[in-house]
Amino acid sequence: MDGYSLSAKNEITALSFSTDCCKRAFLSALIHTGGSLVFGHGGMRVIIPAATAALEKKIDETLREVADGVRAVKDGSETVIEGQGVLPLMFGLGIFAKRGEETVVNEGIYPGLVRENCCAVWYIRGAFLGSGSASLTKGYHLEFALSGEALALDLIELLARFGIEGRLVGRKDKHVVYIKEGEAVSDCLALMGASGAVVELNSRLIMRSFRRDTNRRTNCEIANISKTVNAAVRQCEDIKLIESKQGLASLPEKLEIVARARTEYPDESFATLAERLGLSKSTLKNRLNKLGEIAENIREREKESNRD
Repeated sequence: MDGYSLSAKNEITALSFSTDCCKRAFLSALIHTGGSLVFGHGGMRVIIPAATAALEKKIDETLREVADGVRAVKDGSETVIEGQGVLPLMFGLGIFAKRGEETVVNEGIYPGLVRENCCAVWYIRGAFLGSGSASLTKGYHLEFALSGEALALDLIELLARFGIEGRLVGRKDKHVVYIKEGEAVSDCLALMGASGAVVELNSRLIMRSFRRDTNRRTNCEIANISKTVNAAVRQCEDIKLIESKQGLASLPEKLEIVARARTEYPDESFATLAERLGLSKSTLKNRLNKLGEIAENIREREKESNRD
């Protein structure tokens, strides 16, 4: 697995659930996109390949909280969900359904699982852990490699709910939902809560933008630009963290306007951004500093939560 993908997935795995319905949406996505069913003398089992130890632990803990008679165990590079409760679990997660007397597999996303936005986000997270990857090696790319077209189309619709455009392409026996534009990849990673991956991507986006404009500038100008880049990267990091944890709409209107402008124009200088907003440089500086304080408070709360 690509190091950037693994880092993003580790961040998502470490996130905490807010409700039980989010747990079910997560498990459904993970199993539907990354799992396979095996039938044997021991009954039905679900195999999830290449799961990390942290993900296996999260699966096991989540299963114990929302289902009876099932457990997750590590088997080499695979995580196996087994037990007498596997069949009821498949119905409970909207993966199986009854059609008359016949049991069928739901080809798409069961709508009841993603009615609430919080559950929709956790479905996207589970889908990324089950079938997704992200790369900065050749441009900017994020994708979900899915086995069914209906599931792929439903996922595109789910991403669109959050303003993210996914496109569909066939690749061998897979239906791949992909995102190519750097800003869209960043938005998707931020939605999933992979803030570290967002910072790394935004840093590259900003540096690439500045490099286009600095090839003929003096060393002094380049030094000043580096300071601007570092400040912009830090500011974008703070704003993305706030967005992923509490949403920009929770901010006072004046701070929300500044936050959205900085993320929309990450490569603009401090003076240009102030002019665009009709603010003095000192006022803009104060508002960006306030956003930094809010982000720092979020980081401190997370540290305290982890210590607990």
